[in-house]
Amino acid sequence: MHWADAFAKSLSGVQRISTGISPSGPIHVGNMREILTGDMIYKAALRRGLEADFIYLCDDMDPLRKVYPFLSSDYEKYVGKPIYRIPSPDGNGSYSEHFLKPFLETLDTINVKVDVIRTSGLYAQGKFADAIRTVIGKKDIVSGILKKVSGRELEKDWSPYQAICSECGSIAKTKMTGFEDPFVLYRCAICQHEGRADIRRDDGKLPWRLEWPAKWKILNVTVEPFGKDHGAAGGSYDTGKAIAQEIFGKTPPAPLLYEWILLKGKGAMHSSTGNVIPAEEFVRFTPPMVLRFLIAKNNPSRHIELDPALGLLNLVDEFEKYLAAYFGTDSVADPDFRDVVWYSSIGREPYSQEVSFRHLVNLIQIYPGGTKLLNALKKSGYSGNTIDSEMKHLIEVARYWLDTYAPESVKFRLMKEDDPVSLDEAGKSILSAFMARMDAIDWTADSIHNTVHDIIKGLGVDPAVGFSAFYKIFIGRDRGPRLGYFLSNLDRSFAARRIAFSLGMAKHVGK
Repeated sequence: MHWADAFAKSLSGVQRISTGISPSGPIHVGNMREILTGDMIYKAALRRGLEADFIYLCDDMDPLRKVYPFLSSDYEKYVGKPIYRIPSPDGNGSYSEHFLKPFLETLDTINVKVDVIRTSGLYAQGKFADAIRTVIGKKDIVSGILKKVSGRELEKDWSPYQAICSECGSIAKTKMTGFEDPFVLYRCAICQHEGRADIRRDDGKLPWRLEWPAKWKILNVTVEPFGKDHGAAGGSYDTGKAIAQEIFGKTPPAPLLYEWILLKGKGAMHSSTGNVIPAEEFVRFTPPMVLRFLIAKNNPSRHIELDPALGLLNLVDEFEKYLAAYFGTDSVADPDFRDVVWYSSIGREPYSQEVSFRHLVNLIQIYPGGTKLLNALKKSGYSGNTIDSEMKHLIEVARYWLDTYAPESVKFRLMKEDDPVSLDEAGKSILSAFMARMDAIDWTADSIHNTVHDIIKGLGVDPAVGFSAFYKIFIGRDRGPRLGYFLSNLDRSFAARRIAFSLGMAKHVGK
């Protein structure tokens, strides 16, 4: 049983699945594990016949914690201020919306339908007022729970409410000095201003460990996936669970912990360090179903190592193998492959791939576009009479990956008919034998591969040496794409002329 279905099996009644990410920087592929885990639980609940909805809480009241690597030094003056109240890096709108917008566009691309709720809006609408009033009234009990569950002492002047200083705009260094309902009296440690904040407005917020369980209560959250850091013993889920039960009288949501997505050789992704691939970037160089597949096929308890270079081709290959198994033309060891494909789909029933992504990467390096590329696509299984919008998009994705992430071993340039090349005697023998049989074989990938294999075996040549002779004369390298597919997409007469020239037989090649 797929992990999302196994989780949903324990649910009953009306469900509200919630996720939350702070747009403090680019919302990256690592964050997508949270939103897609929530999306798949939501879909599993619907699949089970439950009434359910799915929400995403945009934590836009969070303060800017430091000048991140992707920001200019000008942002030093905004550190400590809520990100929804500071300017966007591009000068258009707010900081939080700057990073939220491309994330929401990505969600639309990968078929995540979620209700977006901005935390600032909840505060501005007074939704948190009762929760704030409650924790202030039970401050000593709340602090006792936090100390007991987390095992850590709180600051002597710990505040259950963080006011936004009306003078300097900071939320990071204000301390509550009194409460005159509905106003919190505070003092700002930065500018020394003393003021008051209305708990019915977005004049301030609860600290994270109180805000999280307050959200569960206010929004009636029943399920929430979150990263393993929040689920550590004494972490924010443990304190939130205790506060939800003892302070708010709320049953905490069913948790689902997930492991990190790591960038190969660089560790966990964090916006604060700049070690990220933004979500919108990932769908620029990968077919969109593959992002869903990455999450769907891996149990949340397993970490994922993402390699945007050669590993990306392997990931897409694996996805296409799952698709082929779904349609009965291949097989995979995963017993849940049909469900994995279903959860990977984007707004419609899964559909078979006519041309593999890896093969497309090769084709666009042979033919830049136009009729020749269309003919090569059709020869490779594409059924369209023109390059339609879907194929155009896939071509753009493949080109972007080639230009931005592909390792040099994947890239090649088709050599011209008369480019000079040096061959050893073994290479010359293989190419001569192949040329002698060219007219008699079907110009298909399997036929070419079998012919080359037979020639190499008959001559007693090392296969690596034999295949490298072809790569040397066509792309100037010792290795390259699968030879049968590669040659089958070249014009037969061009291939013959190129081989002949390389053998010093150009004058004998027909027109």
